[in-house]
Amino acid sequence: MENYPNHPLKHEKNMRTMLEAARKAYGGRDMLRVRTREKTVRGIGIEEFLEKMNALGNALLGLGLADAHIAVIGPTSCEWLLTYYAVVCGVGVIVPIDKELPDDEIANILADSGARMLVFSGEYADTAEKIRGGLPNVEYYVDMHAPEDTEKALSLRQLISGAQDCGYTRREIDEEAMSVLLYTSGTTGKSKGVMLSQKNILSASEGGISLLDLGTVCMSVLPVHHSFECTHGITMMIQSGITICISDSLRHFMENLQLFQPDMIFLVPLFVEMMHRKIWQNAQAAGQAEALRALLEKSNAELAQGADRRAEYFKNIHDAFGGKLKLIICGGAPLSGRLMREFREFGILLLNGYGITECAPLVSVNKNRFYCDGSVGVPIACCDVEIRNADADGDGEIWVKGPNVMLGYYKNEAGTREVMQDGWFNTGDIGRLDGRGFLHITGRKKNLIVLTNGKNIYPEEIEEYLMRIPYIKEVVVYAPLSDGMNETELHAEMFLAEEYTAAHSPQEISEALEKDISAVNKTLPVYKQVRHFHVRDREFEKTTKKSIKRFAVRR
Repeated sequence: MENYPNHPLKHEKNMRTMLEAARKAYGGRDMLRVRTREKTVRGIGIEEFLEKMNALGNALLGLGLADAHIAVIGPTSCEWLLTYYAVVCGVGVIVPIDKELPDDEIANILADSGARMLVFSGEYADTAEKIRGGLPNVEYYVDMHAPEDTEKALSLRQLISGAQDCGYTRREIDEEAMSVLLYTSGTTGKSKGVMLSQKNILSASEGGISLLDLGTVCMSVLPVHHSFECTHGITMMIQSGITICISDSLRHFMENLQLFQPDMIFLVPLFVEMMHRKIWQNAQAAGQAEALRALLEKSNAELAQGADRRAEYFKNIHDAFGGKLKLIICGGAPLSGRLMREFREFGILLLNGYGITECAPLVSVNKNRFYCDGSVGVPIACCDVEIRNADADGDGEIWVKGPNVMLGYYKNEAGTREVMQDGWFNTGDIGRLDGRGFLHITGRKKNLIVLTNGKNIYPEEIEEYLMRIPYIKEVVVYAPLSDGMNETELHAEMFLAEEYTAAHSPQEISEALEKDISAVNKTLPVYKQVRHFHVRDREFEKTTKKSIKRFAVRR
């Protein structure tokens, strides 16, 4: 079977048993590594982490917060993780909040979730002060990094140091009850509160562990409030005994690769594309682009004969990424099969997966030795995937059933009924399963373009072709509405690579686009061909997950 586990399936009852099992199995290793102000590395073992987590759990119970909803906001840090695990391992429900949201949306989530406490990192002190007057439900504000309590906020440090035993470690945990309340940040509409249980999250984590050959050191880069990073970049790493190195900021991404030297990393396509551009920009600047292409051809030919010299040939590329990076697991948005192939040719395995917050999030992933470029892999073992209402090409609605599927939307029974049917969840995505069991994502149902001739088009498919034009950095395909409110023909709005626009005149750019888009059109059916294109002077507006906000594109 395509999704037959590579490794024995782990079955932890809840987060506390998972952490205890990790302590027993991997107690001598660093659980976390953080960058100090002196640009050195400090390790934190799981024993130290659990001691502080238990103290914080007791402190929260001492404040009368048993079974409470507790919100947390801030970048990835040891303190953020202490808050998350302390709450889910014996206090109540954690509500991770997107740190990039505006103040009014943060306030809305705090109100809707009924949070009784907000734990925040220091840079959100002003936000906490601004919104507190309109939130009577929030009884406590806690500053992660304050050395001591103030009139405005408690100190997390003092809560931990002053904790008394309130029975935290003896609290029963219901692994099937809501434990995490995650508010989605979609590209088209109002966010929903996704209710996840510990069974949901551990099923997704264990599904990934069973299919993947992982590394030993992982650098955490993505926002920790996103389910992809929290479940797989954190929980799955702890469960596997893999050290998590916390990258303190995007500005230090390349610098931290050198500092931590990870052998694996979780990324979204935006980062992968940035790394790919960096490789070729450096080669171009050194006058070595043609030599690099020739070396790739030579390496590929030798590899086909069983000789692998990639580490030698592409040492400078590996050194730029810390010297030990062997595995990138990518999710969150479609990823070009070309990128998967090229990173593999350089000696870095790039595996794409598919997930959605409502599935905690993992649904499918490519395996280390069984992958299909351009696909999102095979379904994890605990998960059933069906394609319903398929068209002639086999593309249809992706439905998922399994222990990773959410409990429902918080205080939104109507919304839950819209997507749930007899235990099956309608992802809203369109795709197909090929003969080998690989899942291919075609697009989002809500992005469907229906032309006046009755033809259905998923814009993501056309965008995939256009993104093969090397100087196109971002693109959105859409169909303008006619006076009769009908969608007529396809337009493409695009943002080009800055170095390309700086080196070419507007006329040269227009002529190149005419030529290259015409070449793409020749590979497509007539009704899928792009008839008009527009070049924009700035990047598209994006969600906090770095997905383009399609609804903001002119029509």
